[in-house]
Amino acid sequence: MPRLLIGSLTRPAPHIGPANGEGVVVCTFDERAGTLQREGAPLPLQDASWIAPGGGSAWVVTDHDGGAESALTRIGFGADGTPEIGPIWPAGGWEGCHAAPSPDGRLVAMTSYGGPRDDGPDAGLALFDGATGERQTFRHEGSGPNADRQEAPHAHCATWSPDGRFLFICDLGIDLIVAYERSGAGVRRSPELDTALPPGTGPRHLVFGPAPDRAWLIAELIGGVTSLGFDTGTGRLSLLHAESLAAPGGAAVQPAGLVAHPGGRHLYATNRLTDEIVVLAADGPDGTAPTLHRAPSGGATPRDLTLSPSGRHLLVANQEADEVTVWPLSEGLPDPTPSFRLPVGSPLTLAFV
Repeated sequence: MPRLLIGSLTRPAPHIGPANGEGVVVCTFDERAGTLQREGAPLPLQDASWIAPGGGSAWVVTDHDGGAESALTRIGFGADGTPEIGPIWPAGGWEGCHAAPSPDGRLVAMTSYGGPRDDGPDAGLALFDGATGERQTFRHEGSGPNADRQEAPHAHCATWSPDGRFLFICDLGIDLIVAYERSGAGVRRSPELDTALPPGTGPRHLVFGPAPDRAWLIAELIGGVTSLGFDTGTGRLSLLHAESLAAPGGAAVQPAGLVAHPGGRHLYATNRLTDEIVVLAADGPDGTAPTLHRAPSGGATPRDLTLSPSGRHLLVANQEADEVTVWPLSEGLPDPTPSFRLPVGSPLTLAFV
């Protein structure tokens, strides 16, 4: 059966919420029934804010030195399926939030949201050799018009191009998709490939779809999804369309998770303020991604979501409901009733490995 890892918040954080988490919860998933089953005790990793699958194992963003520094570790699985936690690699930043292995598995990029500070490590991007843990670090500069959220750089997400030649960092604090290019055993900055976004956008997450020339961005501060084209030859992203996630006349929007269905027709985003899943068309005309459907997430503060390996179920981490919900998909839309609810304290991130 497919294996799902659930990362959780174990210590309270002012900008994230209360902490009822236990570490990393390991489950098996029954695709036919749409149910989850816990396997063993939670793994003792603090504040596992992001889990990224890679080569049958998982890269986990966690903390080091009592939370003073963000860190990366790897969870592998023995021949009998027993999970094994690898060494903790300090990331040179704070408030770690995202990680992504390169398509060839040799490098792992990790972002730390914290930004510049005088009293500790403050790198926004750490790039690790996936075998040795050898590290490069990078810092961004600048700010944005939102005084509360954009007083400084805040690297939020690392996304590799499908061919692994380029690395894109969504920096929420400076309204920029910061570009890097593979170089030797690491990466180098490629500012000529940076993508500037309208002031106050607040880029949070970037995902590519099954077609390598299309990507989508969650814009947290303006509450929308931006469609982008991608030139696979030059590595340049281009803005195509911005779609608001707000319902007509509806409440404010605070999106978080974004996932593209491998079938190429649908995108799924979460809105933490209305506890909704928003379904968009990934194949809209002229690069648009119009909203198709809205559905309840099944609980408070849906932070992350993922698709089952078959693409037949959508799983949502409802952070402040302390629950993961499983939604069967019919023609790409969530069914009215979830197939399963799994109690999990403060779930932040979901990943099949």
